[in-house]
Formats: sequence, C-alpha cells, structure tokens
Amino acid sequence: MTLLSSTFDIDARRSAPTVSASVVDTLVIATAAAAFSLFFTGFVFGIENNLFHLPIVAGLYDEPQYRDDAFIQSLRYFASGVWVMLSGIQKHIQRVDLLFLGLDCLSLLLSFIGLLCCAELLGVVSRREKIVFAVLACTTPFLIGVSFAGTGGLLVGYFTHSEMANGTLLLGLYLAMRGQFAAATVALGVTFFINALMAVWLAPLLAIVAVCHLVRGQATFLALCSRVLVGAVIAVPIAYPAVHNVISNPEFGKPIGFDYIAYLHEYFPGHSLIDAIPLADVAAIFAVMLLGAAAVWRLGERAGDFRAVYVVAVGLYLLGCVLPLVSGSPLLLNLQLLRAGVVIHLLASIATLALATHCLCRDGSLFLPGCLIVLSLALGRFTFLLATPIILLIPYFQSASEAVLARRRRLGFAALAFVALVLTPMWGWQYIQVNRLYSAGVEEWGVVSDWARRETPETAIFIVPPRPDPRLVHPVWKTALSRAVNFEFVSHRRIWVDWRRGAGAMWTPSYYRVWHERMSDLENLEHAAKQAYAARNGIGYIVSYCEALPSQDDVVFRTERLCVSGVRRATAALESDPGD
Repeated sequence: MTLLSSTFDIDARRSAPTVSASVVDTLVIATAAAAFSLFFTGFVFGIENNLFHLPIVAGLYDEPQYRDDAFIQSLRYFASGVWVMLSGIQKHIQRVDLLFLGLDCLSLLLSFIGLLCCAELLGVVSRREKIVFAVLACTTPFLIGVSFAGTGGLLVGYFTHSEMANGTLLLGLYLAMRGQFAAATVALGVTFFINALMAVWLAPLLAIVAVCHLVRGQATFLALCSRVLVGAVIAVPIAYPAVHNVISNPEFGKPIGFDYIAYLHEYFPGHSLIDAIPLADVAAIFAVMLLGAAAVWRLGERAGDFRAVYVVAVGLYLLGCVLPLVSGSPLLLNLQLLRAGVVIHLLASIATLALATHCLCRDGSLFLPGCLIVLSLALGRFTFLLATPIILLIPYFQSASEAVLARRRRLGFAALAFVALVLTPMWGWQYIQVNRLYSAGVEEWGVVSDWARRETPETAIFIVPPRPDPRLVHPVWKTALSRAVNFEFVSHRRIWVDWRRGAGAMWTPSYYRVWHERMSDLENLEHAAKQAYAARNGIGYIVSYCEALPSQDDVVFRTERLCVSGVRRATAALESDPGD
C-alpha cells in the first residue's frame, strides 16, 4: 500500500498543472461530462417528485379551486429555496419544461464539478486523469439512479432539487479539506437553501474535517472559528428563504397526533426504516461501504481527510438504522438518515474511480486491475461486488515480467473495449427505452389534462389510478401511467388523492388523516364502487386504465390507454357498496 501511495504521489507532483489551468480543466471537463451524462441518461419532464414541484411552479395554491385542497396548500411550506424562488413562475415562462431542462443541466454540472474536485484530493490532478475519471463517472451505471437501502438520488433522468445538492455537498467537502472553511460554510448555506436535510448531513462531515485540521495543527481554533463566522455572514442570508418557509409553517413543532413510524410504513419507509427495506438492498449498501473502504485504504495517506469523512458518513447511516428503534420523533425521522447513504455511495464512487484512474494512467503493471474495476462497475446492478476483491489484490499485480505485463495489457484493452462498445451502448439504449415509456406516459396524461382544462368545470375533481402494487410485477407503461404528475399542472383541476401525495404529512401532519382516509376508502374498489364513492363525495370524473374497465358506457374521453369516466349522479342514491 505504501509503495502504491508513494508512486501516485510522485507522479502527481510531476504532472500537476498550475492552479489556474487546473480550474479551467475541471470546468471544461465537468461541462463535457455533464453534457454526455444528460445524453446518456436522458431527460424527462414531469415525472416522479415533480409532483411536488409543478404545483408550486404553477402557483396552484393561489387559485380558488384549490382553496380547500389540503395537499396543494401544504406545498406553500415545501422547504427548498429552489421552489420558493420559482413559485408561480409559470405565469412568466411558457416553456417550463425548458426551465427544468436548464436546471437539470446546472445540477449535472455542479455534480461533476464536485466529483472532479473531490477526485483531485485523491490524486486525480492531470488533465488526462481528469478526462479518464470524468468518462468513467458519466458512463458507469454505478452512479446512475438511486443509492441502495435509502434511495437517495445519484444521477437521474429528470430534474429535482435534491440531486442538485449533491454537487454543493461535494464542493463543501472539497473546500473544507483544502482548508477553505469560510467557503465551505458558504457551500453549507447553499446546500441548505437547496435541500435542508442534506445540509444537516453535511454539517458533521465538515466538522470532522475541521477536527482533523485542528489535530494536525493546520489551523488554530480561533482561526477556524473566524473563518466559519465569515462564511456564515454570507451563508445565513442564502439559507434564509428555506429557513423562513420552515418556521412560517403553522404546524411546525406541533404534536402530530398519529404514530409517525406507522405512517412511514404506510407511505414510503425506504428513506427512514431499515426493517422495511428488502434484504438484498441492505446487503448492497453495506457492500458499497466495503468497496469505498477498500478503495480509500488502498489510496493511502493521500485520503487522510477523505477517510475521516467516509467514516462519519457511514456512522450517520448506521445511526439512521437504529434511530427508529429508540425514537418515533418526526423531527428526527425526517432527517432521513438512510437516504444519507447517497453520500456513502458518492464517496465510494469517487474513491473507486480515482483508484481505477490511477491504475489506468500511471502504473503499467496495474493497468489490468484498473480495467477490471471499470468492468465490474459497468456489468450490472450488483456486479460492483467484484471490484472489492480486485482492489484488495492490487499488490499482487505490481511485479511481473514484460511478457506477463503485455498479456495483461491486451486483456485490459479487451475489457475496456467490451465496456465501451457493448456495455455502455447497452445501458444507454436501456435508458432511452425507459425514458420513451415515461415520456409517452407524460404525453398521454398531457392529452387528458388538456381535455380536462377545456371541457370540465374549474371546480371538477378527478380520481386517478392508484399506484401499482409494489409486490407485483407490472408493465413499465402501467407504472409510468400510474403517476399523474403533470395532470394538475396542465389542467388546473383537482385530484382527490394519490399515494405519492402522502409526503405532504411530513411537513403538514394534519394532511395525514385526509390522505389516509381517502387512500383507505379507494383501496381495491371496483369501477362501479368508485362511481358510487365519487358521487357521494362530489367527484366528477374517474380516470382508469381502459383495459381495466368492465365496459366503456360511461367513458367521456379516452386516449390509447387512459379512459375518463363521467360520474353518474344517480349512483349517489345507490345503497352503500360493500367495498367502501
């Protein structure tokens, strides 16, 4: 390990560019990587968590038909400065989809700047090395999607503010490890502005870096405090919009009146409750921890501060595992420490890809293990497990004859060719296909939404399909169509309830009973029973999958797969149905 570390350090000093050239290289390479990542993973507007963002952008809570809609009104207190600043902007910008695309580009750029800066701390300093690292980072499936057992976002195919905070979080760590604690504090404030939870995760990571600097005598306590205070002068005003949105919430700090852990099980336990996560995913996140630890250890002394940050990040996750066992406090559980596993995933990726870059670019005897690490990360969802033993066996590759090295290089180039010519196009094509299905779902809901805005009263209320049962396998198109994310944004007509809206109970607990009762009422109802339920509750329309309808006698509008049924008021007089 020492020999490997020393070799990397000597080569780094020889090839390190000037500071100004390094900054330009990082920005240019990060921009190119962000552009390719956008092309590789694609972009879809109006899916997933955009359900929370689009009503804010449209300012629906100010429209009269939403005056009594508990969910839409709760979005006034959605605590991200990004959406505070964009509230009601649809009135001024016609192409909101282009706005989201631009924000996604910015998010990716910040992420790749953060990744490259942190990799620089691990010895990825020359232009060639940064290019290799960036190519690996923007094409490996290991960094695409969500983290295991916590579902924190990595590089995803749509815009959401949390993934934007990945970049500012990594930049905060980089600045702190460089001793620039004033700038790191500003990065903390920017992260809080974007996503307050991620700022809470970042704070102890910055603190451990500060402790390391104090222990090594790189800064005095007074100097450190003065730098943090200078940064806070800038950071506090930046964070203020998010802070104000939290403290202005009339339900902030009040008793909730229901079992919060039971609610999380009912809604989405994946961010907070380890016992509700499939065992395979739990094993996978611990395998990621092991991979990161192996890479950090193999990188040697250069990873000093990085190593301490990694240990604390793992500690935060483990705290999240035990927290629900000792507390049911919404304030603590809303920290979503399992979701902080995304930090572990990012740090493990940086360390592993930095090590692979060193092997590919610096030491010819280590070219093959570098190629095998890249291959293991590119093969599939769980094949990254193979990278850990490869990293542990790196010293065994360092001594070999010229003939053996030549043979290994041929094998290495073959592995890289397989990744570049087979695996990368395969993953890219898969992302394209999935994005097409989700885009088709958004488009189909857009057609329904346009019709609803033209042909229905402003006060009309719609029942939409429930979420697919997570225990069953569904066609991707049905999963895509089950998420009526853009319906209210386009139609300005109310939705009665859907599963994803349950998140509103996290910031406005009073919404829980509304959501719970409506979801329970609609669970497993057949179409006739839904008609009766809708008539009793003043709901005008029911959107269903056409294939699920027993007949289409009451259908007033349809697309290829979605049918809108008008509610017959006469059903209100029917006897109470047994499914209600």
